[in-house]
Order: sequence, then C-alpha cells, then structure tokens
Amino acid sequence: MKKNTVLITGASSGLGEAFARYCASQGCHLALVARRLEKLEQLAEQLRERYAIQVEVAQLDINEHQKILPIFMGLSDLLGGIDTVMINAGITKVRRLADERLDKDIDIFNTNVIAAIACSDAAQKMFQIQGGGGHLMAISSYSAFMGLPQAAAYSASKAAVASYFNAIRSALYKRKITLSVIYPGFVQTDLLKGFNSALPIIAKADDVAKQMYDVMLKKKAEAIVPPLPWKVLYGLQQMTPKPVLRWVSRLL
Repeated sequence: MKKNTVLITGASSGLGEAFARYCASQGCHLALVARRLEKLEQLAEQLRERYAIQVEVAQLDINEHQKILPIFMGLSDLLGGIDTVMINAGITKVRRLADERLDKDIDIFNTNVIAAIACSDAAQKMFQIQGGGGHLMAISSYSAFMGLPQAAAYSASKAAVASYFNAIRSALYKRKITLSVIYPGFVQTDLLKGFNSALPIIAKADDVAKQMYDVMLKKKAEAIVPPLPWKVLYGLQQMTPKPVLRWVSRLL
C-alpha cells in the first residue's frame, strides 16, 4: 500500500510542526514549507532518522504568490507525487481598533486569506498535473464562529478562509479533489502570544494534530478540533441569545 504523502505549509512551528511529527509517526512521507529554512531542515533530519521516511523541505514565503506553484511542483517531483496539501501557514497580531497602524490588519489578511487562496490555486494545479484527485486541508479557527476582541482581524480572516473554501467545495468535487475545513480551538502555539493569558481550555498542539490526522484519513468535510469542549460550546453558542454572547466576548 502506498504511503500517504503530505505537503504542509507553515511547518516550522505550531500546528504545522505538530501535524508533520504525527504524520511522520504514521509513516507518511512529507513536503515541508515555511519561511524558516533552518528550522525545517532540523525538523526534517529528526523525522528521517526516527521514522525512516522521505522528507523534503523548501523555503517559501507564501505572500510571494508566483513562487508557490514551482515549489509545490518541485516537491511533488522529489516525492513522486503529493496526496494531501495542508494550507496552514498564518499569522496573528494584536491590534486595538484605531490605536495602532492598519498595517497589522493588512498583513493578517494578506497572509491568512489571500496567500491561502494562492496556495489552494497552486495545489489544484499541482493535483491536475499529477493526474487528478488530491485532498486539501484548510485550517480556519474556532474564532471564525465567535470573534476574539483582542484579535478582530485574525478572527475575520479565519471566517473568510472558512467561507471561501466551503464556497469552492463543489468546484473541487468536480475535479475529484476532496476538502476538509478544520476549526481548531485554542491551541498552545506561538499564535497565542499576546492574547489574554486567561484564555480558557488551551489544548496541546500534539493532541490536536492527532485529531487532524483522523480528519485527513476520513476526509471529513468539516471538523472542530478538539471535539470536546469546542463542539459542545458551538452548539451552546447557536442557542445563546446574541446579547449574552456579546457580554461573554467582553470577558475575553
């Protein structure tokens, strides 16, 4: 049986790194991309030695859109094809309305939304060149359902990611490309730096990565991870009057 080959953007830290490590533990071959090449190379060496898998790396700033497809194709050639692309790279910056420069919000939307779309376009073209099929994983956030006051632009960008990818689902289906949109809750990664230290229910990246692997295997259309307590909270949120939700948001 052919081992699954997974390309991960933003693989040098956080959820991307955790997902790479778990995929490696399951025997997947990996293509890892991020801006920090040294960290990628260190991670790749660890995974090769421990799991005897093929790991290829490439330095990529996903905001340089014209470079994405050539790098994806180069990695595909080295690995003999790629089965799954995880569109994960993203940033967040705390900004309080008009108190700081708009540049922060522009950077967030450029990286989290526009660059994610560019990665999706490149992945679709790569899948087509490979002969069709393939699986996309788009990483949104639970904040897409309930925005964080300390990170309004980040929350809005993740809502845009979810909306965009769910909107293209039927078009992907016609190309035999499956899609999973994933909504992680609060996860202990560098993205949480600068947020209120009292954020509740922070999950470990390794635990979330394991659940994301299950989403990939089963090709689930959408998934909130970890399921507990976030799926329960989502259900409660749908039933809660908006004035109450607005009051809760002031506590975050």
